[in-house]
Amino acid sequence: LPELGGQFVLRLAAACGGEFPLSLLQLWSSGSRGGRGETNAVLGKMVSLAVIEPLGDGPSDVDLDLDLDVEMDEEGEKKKKREDDRIVKLTPEFRKAIQSSLSSLKSAPWDAVPRSMLIAAAATATAAEAPPTANDLETYTQRRWDSVLHFLVGSSPDDVEDPPAAVVSFLEQTGLMQDDPDWVDEPASEYDEAPLVITSRGYEFMLQDVRVQVWQFILQYLNSLKKHKRCDEIRAEALIFLICLSFCTVGEAYPASSLSADGRKLMNDFSQFGLIYVKDVGKDAKTGNDVKVFFPTRVAVNLVAGGDGMDDDDGDGVGGTESSAAAVRALDASLHDPRPSRSHVAVIVQTNFQLCAYTTSELHVSMLGLFCDITNYRRLPNIVFYRITRESIKAAFKLGIEAAQILRFLRMHAHPRLRTGDQPLVPSNVEDQIWLWDRERHRVKLDEVYSVQCRTIPEYRAVEKFAAAEGAHVWGSEAKLRHLVRFSLAEKVVAHLQRWRTREASRKQASAVSSKRAHKATRQTSYA
Repeated sequence: LPELGGQFVLRLAAACGGEFPLSLLQLWSSGSRGGRGETNAVLGKMVSLAVIEPLGDGPSDVDLDLDLDVEMDEEGEKKKKREDDRIVKLTPEFRKAIQSSLSSLKSAPWDAVPRSMLIAAAATATAAEAPPTANDLETYTQRRWDSVLHFLVGSSPDDVEDPPAAVVSFLEQTGLMQDDPDWVDEPASEYDEAPLVITSRGYEFMLQDVRVQVWQFILQYLNSLKKHKRCDEIRAEALIFLICLSFCTVGEAYPASSLSADGRKLMNDFSQFGLIYVKDVGKDAKTGNDVKVFFPTRVAVNLVAGGDGMDDDDGDGVGGTESSAAAVRALDASLHDPRPSRSHVAVIVQTNFQLCAYTTSELHVSMLGLFCDITNYRRLPNIVFYRITRESIKAAFKLGIEAAQILRFLRMHAHPRLRTGDQPLVPSNVEDQIWLWDRERHRVKLDEVYSVQCRTIPEYRAVEKFAAAEGAHVWGSEAKLRHLVRFSLAEKVVAHLQRWRTREASRKQASAVSSKRAHKATRQTSYA
């Protein structure tokens, strides 16, 4: 909900008994900048989300143009009175849930396991492993997705494990990877089948935020349930589980036993994507089964409430380009750590098109090389210097990467110090130049054509008329008696030209025979 909608909900649920007259609710936002137009939009959004009951015939019937100073006739007064009688009312389900949430001392829907119990369990276990902290969970998620990105680009460092088989399967299903089209099955080949290579969609995927990447996997996971007998039930359970995770606290442990059977299956599946960290804490004394707890990561907590991160279509830096405050703090801490971290990259773009990236990860170096000049760069232990050039940006475009994606990546990974001032995260001259290079691709449109050479002007005009009617004509020169037609329709044009020539030859032959007969008849008359 928008911020104003959240204020409406809190007032309706906590102070107004769940309902309030529409005309008086208008006064709540009378001093806001958006005024009545903003209130109309907010109420329409609340109706569409089933937060409040419809105000009339449907969600679109939200008209708050209630001017008390306008004199109205009798019919108008009746209409005005009907509008004054309308009530904004929370739906029973939402009202019950929001009041339960407001009155509860717990923020999460499950009881958190005290950290002291986890430490005690770790001390008695064979492998004494302390419960993860919030920073450990951040590193866990980043490593899990680094393994996916390393697999995408085909690199396999020793300290990075391959992604699970389920994740590799999703990479194929989502079109991020495909079988190598140039692979040839040879006896000496090290592969029994065609290896997977990255696609243009895969390059686009690499430059996105982790949260957006996870959403793509979640959507693909939900789509993969189509053939399941209980598809709708499991999908509903998955959405409820994701929403419940958004109310959890990063670093807190929650018992897996509090989940349903489907919930525990989803917990294991989501742990494959780095959403949840699952940990065994011992054995159940009664059943002997493993006792598990799960730790929601920052990505899981922000997945639903943090927006979709994909609404930056105009490259203005709004929507999906700014890192969350937690991510910025983690990046800042990583930069101040005496031991360089491989999980983060901090980028500074200068006005002279030089790019400075604080990173020790080969993966980040490869990602920056997608749109930076890799033929001439300098590297220090914890920083690499690139230069953005026209050729490097053009090479990125050929891979299927868009200008908006490059700029989003630069803003998303901007150095924390750049976020403290009023200056843009990417210099305006660099941003404008990248957009200009992008527009160069659309200056010239290339069409595959076929050349048709005509013999006479009538033939030229006949071909021109037919090609124009079929939408095949591209260019023509009457002086050269030549046409260029679309290659896909060239067969029809050539067939028409042959028919026209055949008809023209038959017509000329018939005309010649007729002339010959007329000449012969004239000679016979003269002899007579």
